[in-house]
Amino acid sequence: DLIYSEDGVDLSLIRWMLSMTPTERLQMLQQNIRSIMRLRGDKPNT
Repeated sequence: DLIYSEDGVDLSLIRWMLSMTPTERLQMLQQNIRSIMRLRGDKPNT
């Protein structure tokens, strides 16, 4: 399997994300958003 497309896109990350369910992908995104907010010093929305 190719790791990078002709355009330099990391295909392993696309395959990894597509191996998850939509719910798992959403949870991953929410975790990433919380991490970014914490690094920026933002207060979480409750």
